[in-house]
Amino acid sequence: MSRLTGFAHAAYQFRELHNNTHREPGEAAIRAGEENMKSQAKTIALRGVSTAAIAFSAALISAPASAQIDEIVVTATKRSESVQSIPVAVTAFGSEELEKGRIQDLSEIADRTPSFSFQKADSTEQELIIRGIGTIRLDSASADPSVGLFIDEVYIGRRGTATPPVFDLQRVEVLRGPQGTLYGKNVVGGAVNLITARPEDTFGGALSASYGNYNAIQSDGYVTGPLANGIAGRLAFFQSSRDGYADNIMTGDELENLDQWGARGAVDVDFNERASLQLTGEWSYTENDGQSRYPVDAVSIDGPGTVRGFGGPATDDVRTSNHPFDLFEKTRTYGLTARFDYELDWATLTYLSAWRYGNASDKFSQSGLTSPPSLTDSIVGQYEDYSAYTQELRLTSNSSGPLNWIGGLYYYNETTNREDTNSATSFAFAGPGTTGDVLDGTYIYTQSAKTQNLAAFGEVNYDVTDAFTLTAGLRYTVDDKELENKVNCLDYGAPGAIFCVAPLGPAEDQFDIQTEDDWSELTPKFAAEWRATENVFAYASATRGFKGGGWQGKPANETAALLSYNPETAWTYEAGVKTDWADGRFRFNASVFKTDFSDLQVEVLDDTGLTLVVSNAADAKINGVELETVFQPVQQLQLFGTASFLDTEYENFIDSTGRDLSGNQINRTPEFSYTVGFDFEQPVNDTYMVGARATYSWQDEFFWLPENINFEDSYGLLNGRVSFGPQDGNWEVAIWGKNVTDELYRLGIIPFAGDEFSRYGAPATYGVELSARF
Repeated sequence: MSRLTGFAHAAYQFRELHNNTHREPGEAAIRAGEENMKSQAKTIALRGVSTAAIAFSAALISAPASAQIDEIVVTATKRSESVQSIPVAVTAFGSEELEKGRIQDLSEIADRTPSFSFQKADSTEQELIIRGIGTIRLDSASADPSVGLFIDEVYIGRRGTATPPVFDLQRVEVLRGPQGTLYGKNVVGGAVNLITARPEDTFGGALSASYGNYNAIQSDGYVTGPLANGIAGRLAFFQSSRDGYADNIMTGDELENLDQWGARGAVDVDFNERASLQLTGEWSYTENDGQSRYPVDAVSIDGPGTVRGFGGPATDDVRTSNHPFDLFEKTRTYGLTARFDYELDWATLTYLSAWRYGNASDKFSQSGLTSPPSLTDSIVGQYEDYSAYTQELRLTSNSSGPLNWIGGLYYYNETTNREDTNSATSFAFAGPGTTGDVLDGTYIYTQSAKTQNLAAFGEVNYDVTDAFTLTAGLRYTVDDKELENKVNCLDYGAPGAIFCVAPLGPAEDQFDIQTEDDWSELTPKFAAEWRATENVFAYASATRGFKGGGWQGKPANETAALLSYNPETAWTYEAGVKTDWADGRFRFNASVFKTDFSDLQVEVLDDTGLTLVVSNAADAKINGVELETVFQPVQQLQLFGTASFLDTEYENFIDSTGRDLSGNQINRTPEFSYTVGFDFEQPVNDTYMVGARATYSWQDEFFWLPENINFEDSYGLLNGRVSFGPQDGNWEVAIWGKNVTDELYRLGIIPFAGDEFSRYGAPATYGVELSARF
């Protein structure tokens, strides 16, 4: 265990440093001291890596050659290839890694992936950000995410509303950077592929049950096997429930609780040696009693904040809310996918057809308080209904010669219906046109958007020599969108009020509009790859990504409702190396990249209208370095780590309110982040085995919005698991913990008048798990 000293020492020192300098909610701090903390934290991390490297070198001398890192085969390039042999920055997780790490949502995938961050805002929103590029909100039914989410190659256009829980997966692939050739819509930032587990030809299955604090109960399992000659099936289920992490002290209701169910069935049919069919159907349901928000004084803004100016919150406990409203979040998802493959003598013909449906609704308090002490109690309601059809036809060459290619046609049809309501009451009403008038009333936005996306794509690989390959690809995309947007003020608020609640104003701001637009784009890709030796693979690439335009979600008037924002495009220039050393026991991958954006779509807070407005930043640049390493000194022990360094900047950016944000950092993007961990298994006798696993993920300070005013402190999360069971793996009992140091961190904020109405991540959770295989 001495080989872990470097990582453990680094994690311990940083934890102590962070505890000693961490700001409690509402406490002012000196930014210069924070910069010093960041510098020390980075130094500690690098010292830990250096210490670990020395241990690595010593271990390499004595480790047996049989201790090798498992190979992961991915389909990131639409072919089955080793993750170490493709010219793409991709992080992959196999089924065993997902199981041992108790990875059950995308946030835990993000924690282990360089340059990837994830937050869940509410039932309709999951915020995926890769290399600084992501979409924070999808308030408009016409909006698209910048990072593509795919399930079995099927694009999911509305995150949250149509995203099922993570369970029974064969693997997860995270591709970083634009993937504008082989993938469908909107992968300007990257793509996350969830590959579900397929049926097996032999009978088998597994069951797992877990109990933890907050009365957390989770169970999952699957059964698989042959159904008839050439036909195999698989049925999987997932269940998770827990009590709330927070409380509404006024009503006594629990908040941040969970009740979740999911099921998936799959059938694979082999008609003959050439033809096969895969069918998949799934369903999921998620419900809770709403989210909790707590007002934090913005330390970067002078003054006590509006809430504290009118008495402050009722308690100092950040996991409390104080209002009389019943809140909720509900999500249902459904999916059907069919994939048909036919092996020709010279190519494989693939036809993919899919239908996805989801609906989500929620009601939440923006401040978590009544008015007073909050200026307004602002209760938001959302409902979203999404359905989409995907059709893809492609040919993939089977040539054993120097020339290989893939080409196809793609069609995507999406319909999104959305309702947004805001019912606000302000104690500050002092007559028509006053602040209280603007913060008092009820509106409803009703939107319906239809999108048709058509594309033709192709990619060619040519082996110039046995070691050197050139790749060129091109995709032509047409994005056609229609939008209906209607808004009504249902209640102007206090008697005498003339304004509806912001962003709406007087009666003439109400509207009912229909509009449409279309955009088209060419997105090429160029790459060169060099197999320098059997264990050293290097590549360089230039790729272009495209994300369609749209319209505002909550425009203040008809003029703003009819004004579309432009698509965003990006060129990424990247070079990388993937290496395996010491007979396959030490793996080191690195990539360096530069991304140049044009018309980057940025969500900016409009302080006057109190709403998020999508603006096209003229230009933005992102430079970065990403590192991934795995080391297996002996068969029983594996060490792993990732790190990313990002330098981001908005260039020539004047937002919709006239503010010059040029030179600011891109929001929600930490400059430095890393993850370190180990996986250990050791027989205790001829029958039984013990196992231990831990990961520590740390990220630097980042800004919440492009204005670079409100920020989140750096923080780290420690997860662990200890297990015991027979060596044949027939059963296992384990003790697990997540955020075991009970780190206090935020998932999102709503800044207003000097306050940050904050939603916090889960506290320390722990439990025991029993699993069995048959």
